[in-house]
Amino acid sequence: MTEAPRPATVPVAAAELLARIEAHYRRVAATAMADVPLCNPRLAVRGVGIEDWDGQRIVALVTPWAINLLRLPGSAPLPSRGPLAKHVWRLPSGDYAFVEAGDVGFGPFQSCSLFSPVLEFDSQAAACETALAALLALLRPPLAVPEAVAVADARPSGTPAPSRGVPPPAPAEVPSRRRWLLGRGA
Repeated sequence: MTEAPRPATVPVAAAELLARIEAHYRRVAATAMADVPLCNPRLAVRGVGIEDWDGQRIVALVTPWAINLLRLPGSAPLPSRGPLAKHVWRLPSGDYAFVEAGDVGFGPFQSCSLFSPVLEFDSQAAACETALAALLALLRPPLAVPEAVAVADARPSGTPAPSRGVPPPAPAEVPSRRRWLLGRGA
């Protein structure tokens, strides 16, 4: 199925867009998500970052029930396949699945869950710092590990480096969890 682009919207100032997103999710928190046990009472709705990327806008959003990335149109329209359609979006750090949603007051968007639920966060500050760090990390290519370092780190502590011309020892067989769970030995 081909993706039909949505009409481009006029880019909204970042602060105004974050305010509209936060207002919508505060309404959700006060209504549909009120008293839901998976909500973290230490967290509140907060948009913590907005980045322009590849003609789109990416927002990191903290709510009492999840930390999500929202993909919104920027200078380019969002591709559309209909509500709940999955879109895989290539970012510098890898490919990420976003789920399409309709306009709920701040324009069409797609959502990518980073944490759900968010019960492990002890504070709003920790959740916001994590959301912002994730947003920034996703927009950067992964760090390359120099081959010499990767080889050295793969050896157990105290193991001498292999000499040239000698093949490295075969890796030890890793026991199968499935075999162990089914009682068929390691």
